[in-house]
Parts: sequence; C-alpha cells; structure tokens
Amino acid sequence: MANTLNLYDPLFYAQEGLIQLENALGMSARVHRGYDKEPQEKGSTIKISKPGTFLAKDAPSADQDLTPGDTEIRLDRWREVKFSVSDKELAYAGEKIITDHIRPAAYALSNDIDLSLNGLAKSVPWFYNAAATTEVKDLTRVHQVLFNNKVPMNDSLLHLEVGGDLQAGFLELFANSSFAGASSQEVHKSGHIGNRLGFEIFGNQNVGSHVKGTASVATLAVNGAVQKGATSLNLDATAVNGTLVAGDSFSIAGDPQRYVVAATLTAAGNAFSGVQVFPPLAQDAPDNAVVKMDLTNHVENLAFHRNAFALGMAPLSELGNEFGAKVASVVNEKNGLAIRSRMWYDGDNSRVKIALDVLYGIKCLDANLACKLRKV
Repeated sequence: MANTLNLYDPLFYAQEGLIQLENALGMSARVHRGYDKEPQEKGSTIKISKPGTFLAKDAPSADQDLTPGDTEIRLDRWREVKFSVSDKELAYAGEKIITDHIRPAAYALSNDIDLSLNGLAKSVPWFYNAAATTEVKDLTRVHQVLFNNKVPMNDSLLHLEVGGDLQAGFLELFANSSFAGASSQEVHKSGHIGNRLGFEIFGNQNVGSHVKGTASVATLAVNGAVQKGATSLNLDATAVNGTLVAGDSFSIAGDPQRYVVAATLTAAGNAFSGVQVFPPLAQDAPDNAVVKMDLTNHVENLAFHRNAFALGMAPLSELGNEFGAKVASVVNEKNGLAIRSRMWYDGDNSRVKIALDVLYGIKCLDANLACKLRKV
C-alpha cells in the first residue's frame, strides 16, 4: 500500500527534512560529527567524543586516559527557516509541500551549516599557494605539508575542497586523456574529479575568501616572553599601523608550528597588544623573537583530514506540543544530524505556519590536520 501523506504531521516533515539535510551536506559530510541525545537550547555546551590518540609503550603498561578523547562544543547557532501557506493551499498541496517547501527549507539549513564550517578555514595556519595554471604539483605539495605534519595519510579520510577556479583547473587537468589515461573518461562523463593522490576532491560553492589585514609591515617581534600554551601575545615593531585580522597566518622564529590570528586587532603605539592566536603556543616564545606575518588575499581552498574539524548538534525541545502547536524533533543517531519541525495555525490570517530549525556548533579540533591550497 502506498504511503499516505499526512499534511499536518510534523514528524513526517522532520523526517523528510532530515533526509534532505543529509543529502545536501558538503563539507559537513566530511568532518567529525557528534551529538547530544537530550534537547538543548542555544548557548548550551555539549561534550562529544573526539578521536583519541595513543602512544605505544613497553608492556605491560598502565591504561591510557580516554578523557582527552572528549571535546566540548558550544551550540551557539540556532538557525530556522519559516514559511506559511493558506489552509486551502495546504489541503490541496499534496506532495508539492515536500518538493516545493520542505526540501528547499532543509537545503537552506544545510547550506548554513556548510558556510559555518567553511569559516573554520581561518583557523588553519598551514598553506601552499596554487600555481597560476593548475598543475599536479598543487596536489603533491599540499600533500607534503600534511605528510610532514604527521597527518594520517592511509585511512581514506583525506579531502580537498575547492572553489570554482580550482575545480575548473582540476577538471581540465584530469580530463586530459594523454595525462590521466582511461580515468579521464569518467571526468568527461560526470564532471566529478574523484580521488587523486589520496584526496577525495570535491567542489563547493561555499569556499570562502580571506581578506588580509592592513598592517603596514609584515615583520614584527614578540614583546615580552610568552610561555608554551599561551593563547595571546604582544607584538611590536619600530613603526607599524593598520590591522591584523582573523585568519592572518604567521610564524615565530625557532618554532616549527605556524599560527593564525584569531581575532581582528588594530595597532596602537607601534604595537599590537593582546593578539589572540590559534592554536595555543607549542613552545615558549622569547622576548624579541621575530614574527613573520603572511599578509595575502586568497581563496581558502582546503585540504583536510576528517578529524581536523567537528560539527556538533542536538535536538530542540518539543515543548510547543503542550500549547497547541504540532512539534517533532528527529535525530539520526548514526551520523549525529538533528532537525525539528513545527506547525501552528495563525487564525488572524488563516494561514498555517511551518518552521524547520536546527541547533549546532562547530569547532576546529586540530589545525595541523588541514592545509589551505590558496588561490591568490
């Protein structure tokens, strides 16, 4: 027997929305995901499992603590799509309510999540500048950066997200039969670049761009010794003005770790005071250590391992059911996605209001598991 569409069943809408949410995921489908089973509110902090790391020791050895395998994510993004239809329109809409409204609404929510995750590119200090004309070296060199940072390379969890310019370049490169051989035929047919040199390469219209700070000089110095683990430091120069912005990358002499500026700051008195940095300092930074800022506008194409970033979600409350609304929250416990559907009647305007909403948070788990393939 065919399923009968219940036009006033919010659970059905929520389930359809969840399916579309999953189908439309871009970067979101390729990052670590976790969820909380209990309904939460905006601003709540949840704890999700973080992929653990272990050390091999001489046996017999003591148990290694799993606590560092947890991480907290603040659910600070509550996003909603709301629309209304007349009661007559809804009664005669049939399946069109799904195709014309529910699926596009869920797609908009998915797109919002994807945009937010792409914003985490500003947490990544590592980069390689792509050639003016796309070449294989673009892949091998970004692969080398990840390799040197001891990123797991053989677990099929490496991805390369590219914007329109690089996507076109890779399509042209790998559609060349004299270069790619028989595999070029699949590129011609599908327009899908596929797996190359260990990366699953995919195009995404949400790849962002970085607009550099306006600092007048790129060579600064640490002003006052800073200890390992610090998340801020002071920088100065003989003469400097302008700004440092979130995502500007820099190195500190003697420290192999690269860093990014975590929040925009304006120079005052030839100094940037209280520069927030990410990740926390990997080693002590002595007074007057030379700091080299990389101030370059670029498109933030991103190579990353799944465990570089995390998406956390939680269901929203169904409390409205007690006040005349119809509310349903659904969670896919296998992938951590959650969505809520609400319906209520606006008697003043003779319209049925329908809303889909999600609650989520994002986090960079390990900046060293990613590298920008910058298009400058």
